[in-house]
Amino acid sequence: MLDWFGHLAESVLAIGYPGILIALVVEGLGLPFPGDAVMAFYGIAAAKGNFPFLGVLIVSIIGYMIGAIAAFYLSRQFGSRLLDRIAQMPLLNQRSMRRTTDLMDRYGPLLLIPGRFLPGVRSVSSYVAGALNMDLQPFLVYTGVGVSLWCAAWVAVGYWFGENLDTVLHFAQHSLAYLTGAGLLAVFVVWLWKRQRSQAQ
Repeated sequence: MLDWFGHLAESVLAIGYPGILIALVVEGLGLPFPGDAVMAFYGIAAAKGNFPFLGVLIVSIIGYMIGAIAAFYLSRQFGSRLLDRIAQMPLLNQRSMRRTTDLMDRYGPLLLIPGRFLPGVRSVSSYVAGALNMDLQPFLVYTGVGVSLWCAAWVAVGYWFGENLDTVLHFAQHSLAYLTGAGLLAVFVVWLWKRQRSQAQ
């Protein structure tokens, strides 16, 4: 398993910055994609010296903004027809669309900042903003802030994890040993209790 992961990591890293850009364009388009995990992975790669932290952050923000702006314009152009199609996609259902529309009606473009951290809302917020004919300038400003915070947060998580990988693995190994021991002890206690109960009967 570790060998497989290692080969996958090498393949992803070999793509370099274009890989980050493409991944974040897909994320910005709201397609079902583990963008947070990808950003954390590149944060780990930055901690290991494969990429500069700032380079990963800048390219990821650019990629995300390209995807988000494309989603905004597509929705503005095709309106409800596009939203109906989006709502049929896995993970982008009618409930997410209604929830995001209600929140944006209530909070306006301000939702685009925390909305990047909310599952469901993140995927469809750019489409909803376009469908509601939000002005481009506030969309760019608030989306830019939200995207920058989101990318920075996940790259930072990966970077911290990469820098402390040995410590984390050491803790996990010890924790696993203790949990395994506790589980075996619990099984033994239950078995002993059932045996004594059966003998008493």
